[in-house]
Amino acid sequence: MIKARPSPLLALSTAALSLPVFSASQPAEIELSIKTSVYKEGDIPAHLFLSGSNERYDIDIHQFYLLGPIARNWSLALSGSREIMSGASPWGTVRGIDGKPALIMSGATIRESRTEVSIGVNRYTNHASFGLAITRSTENDYEAHAIVLSGEWDFNNKLSTLTLGLSYSSDDIEPVDAALFGRVQKENKHSRSFSIGWTQVLNKTSLLQSGVSVTKHDGYLTDPYKLRDSRPDERLEWALSLRYRKFFENRNGALHLDCRYYQDDFGIQSYTLQTAWYQNLSEGIQLVPSLRYYSQREADFYLSVDDFSLPLSVNQSSDYRLSTYGAYTFGLKGIVSHNNWSVSISIDRYISSDRYALADANFKHPALLDFSLASLGFDIRF
Repeated sequence: MIKARPSPLLALSTAALSLPVFSASQPAEIELSIKTSVYKEGDIPAHLFLSGSNERYDIDIHQFYLLGPIARNWSLALSGSREIMSGASPWGTVRGIDGKPALIMSGATIRESRTEVSIGVNRYTNHASFGLAITRSTENDYEAHAIVLSGEWDFNNKLSTLTLGLSYSSDDIEPVDAALFGRVQKENKHSRSFSIGWTQVLNKTSLLQSGVSVTKHDGYLTDPYKLRDSRPDERLEWALSLRYRKFFENRNGALHLDCRYYQDDFGIQSYTLQTAWYQNLSEGIQLVPSLRYYSQREADFYLSVDDFSLPLSVNQSSDYRLSTYGAYTFGLKGIVSHNNWSVSISIDRYISSDRYALADANFKHPALLDFSLASLGFDIRF
């Protein structure tokens, strides 16, 4: 999965929110960020699965990001990540004795790794910047290549910013044990995305950003590791986002509010609401509690229990990621800054259930996730 580094503008965490620094401005210093994270999924309760291992994924994640000027009006960005994963994954569902879905998990612990590297360059003018980035991601059974073009234009003495983005990715998948389990030998898919955004500084303490993105996928979109999974070979997605930032001088803190609406032609609709409060405790110390809510309506072809009587030409999937569910994420982050460096520590707890969704679900999927994520990050400018 290709991941884009978020713009600093979208995560304002400075003590006083006056005029933010847009990426249309060339960086004056070299910025280095290093981050390590530990991700752990909750195990499947014994009464919800019939076979396989109930131990879900543990992932160790290591990331770095380097940005700096390389010549007059140019900058270079390098980023990389390494993920080491182990655990079992859901294969499918059958109807249990009580009539509810029961889970079939992979029988042995899966051990794999993922490496992603990206390089990008930006060209700056007085009121604009233009970027090009190339990304490569590899796993033992998956390889993805992506290219991203971006542009930003400042108006009204940098109080307004227009952003445009175009991306294209090509992914190749070669499932392991293909002959043993009758999986496809090799398939590929392609994705194209367009985004447009507008950021407006409202006054010296607040700003508003809105954006729209459209993504088209085509090719092999089925999950080859499921026992019975067949999906359309095209998918059109679009999303609308809105972000608000406000600094309160009397509280010496900043409020972040984000909302997002998503829809695709699989029939999925989702809503995301997120809020965070950046509280300055003393000079160079911040505490950031956060809360995120997510709700999703299931895909048109989602089935809570796999139906093996249907022909393979009929679309169906029991993937929990396509089901109706809702989720809460509770987060807490601490940041210590001094001169040209900062250290951050964060922990997030994610819980999901069909009961948290805005829509009604017939059955709770037994593979819905609960997970914890702990991170340690270090940033320096020189």
